[in-house]
Amino acid sequence: MFKVTLHKGLKVGEKIQNVATLRELNAGDVLKAMEESERVVMVPTANGIEPTLLMSNALMGVNTLRRQIVSIGEIQGPLEREQLDLLSDRDLDILQTCASDMEKAIAKALIERGRPGATSTDD
Repeated sequence: MFKVTLHKGLKVGEKIQNVATLRELNAGDVLKAMEESERVVMVPTANGIEPTLLMSNALMGVNTLRRQIVSIGEIQGPLEREQLDLLSDRDLDILQTCASDMEKAIAKALIERGRPGATSTDD
């Protein structure tokens, strides 16, 4: 888990919550974020107009980030979308940077550890 201090934080009552804790995503987080990021749109085809699923990459990023947030001060995660909306743009950037740095650190650790079977061969 990573901790980061937010610039403005979130206000709960009279108290500002500005220490965020983030964690690594798991498969369930990703799957739930994918489901929440899809919407049905009507698309013209040769057979008329048909429904199809469209996934928003922007929403996918938001939905995965909010699941990575364990807490912001006393506010327990995952955060609701409306709670993320209350953050300043600077705080959102801080959280996104922390999540990205955490993912890079995890990837680096896996490479350094050298997992057996992690590379493919043409046998």
